[in-house]
Amino acid sequence: MKLGIVYNNFLAPKFAGGGYVHAYEVVTRLKKDFDIIYYPSSPVFNWDKDKLENKAKELEKQGIKIVPEFYTLLEDISKYRVTGIKKFLSSEKIAKEVSEKYKVNVDFLYEPDHTSFDIFYLGKNIKFGLTIHLPLFYANSSRYLRRLIRFYGINLSSGKGFYTRFLYNELYSKPRYSRLLKERKPTFIASVSKGPLEESGLQGEVIVPGNAFDPELLKFRNRGKEDYIVFWSRLNQDKGIHEIPDIVKMIYPKLNRKIKLVVMGRFFDKFNEKRFWKKVRKYNIDVEYLGFVEREKLYETVSKAKLFIYPTHVDGFSLVVLEALALGTPVVAYGIPAIKSIYNNLNAVKIVNEFDKISMAIESTKILSMKEKEIEDLMNEENLLSFLKLHSNWDNVAESVKKIILKYI
Repeated sequence: MKLGIVYNNFLAPKFAGGGYVHAYEVVTRLKKDFDIIYYPSSPVFNWDKDKLENKAKELEKQGIKIVPEFYTLLEDISKYRVTGIKKFLSSEKIAKEVSEKYKVNVDFLYEPDHTSFDIFYLGKNIKFGLTIHLPLFYANSSRYLRRLIRFYGINLSSGKGFYTRFLYNELYSKPRYSRLLKERKPTFIASVSKGPLEESGLQGEVIVPGNAFDPELLKFRNRGKEDYIVFWSRLNQDKGIHEIPDIVKMIYPKLNRKIKLVVMGRFFDKFNEKRFWKKVRKYNIDVEYLGFVEREKLYETVSKAKLFIYPTHVDGFSLVVLEALALGTPVVAYGIPAIKSIYNNLNAVKIVNEFDKISMAIESTKILSMKEKEIEDLMNEENLLSFLKLHSNWDNVAESVKKIILKYI
């Protein structure tokens, strides 16, 4: 059975995030059950031609066939390259033009990490499905606006702010996807958690498990704890970077001692960086900033922490929470839909209402007050170990995706 894969980030010039990891791990396993044909989607043509050719050759060596029309399109790459504001204004038009150049000769089309409009046009005369890792759009406009005002604010250096995000949703994402979902309805929409479907107001399949971690992480568990809190992720408003100093400030008097905060990752921009350090100095918080660190050091640092605080506002699954649990570190997080749908039944993840920094500080203090043996017992509860077993193998994720595809063919 021929399965067409529509995606851009297999050819990305640099690491393309958790969605790419999911897509790569799943598709390379689906090769066992399907004859895979890869249709690079239109965003690839914004990248360097030589790098695209090299990436394509690497992919074909791994047994993933690429449609020959792709190489023909590369010869006229400038025709499909758009930048700046044109990338948004012309993206659907370019997707349609590219799709018309491809000869679709497969039994089913699938996009493992939805990133462009292409699949809606490639699937004009064939069944197709897609997996979302974030909402296609936010259905509840008033709720989305209220949330944006609270966590996104205004970036004084760029002039962007909550209003740009909101207008993008209202004038671009929501109307376009609402139209496409009616005109070219997918055979199925799947998601790595209930969160993206719920935020988009859509019905669909939930992949269980939606993601997996490297089982090598488990070797870092139960190696002892040191007295510090850890945070690592993208250092921007979406992940609550500006709320972390507020939360740590409230922890200090409750804990009756000063505890170090270890931060890893790169700041999204200078505005976010300056705002974070301004609060750190104002509250006199003990922060060790490690920046970007290699995976081995990251795992060691997270595994020795007593707590991972994660006041995230935007997530479709949250691999960082999964990895923290695999490394033996408890988590306190905001209860956005994705977090609640996956981690709600685990005692090692304390979930509080979004924006409730006081409750986050209270739950954090409870964990930080625990003895090392108590934390170890918490991280070795039977239901958590079962959860980790399910999420420690990408074979389980690929099998879940395969079942969904076969259900609709």
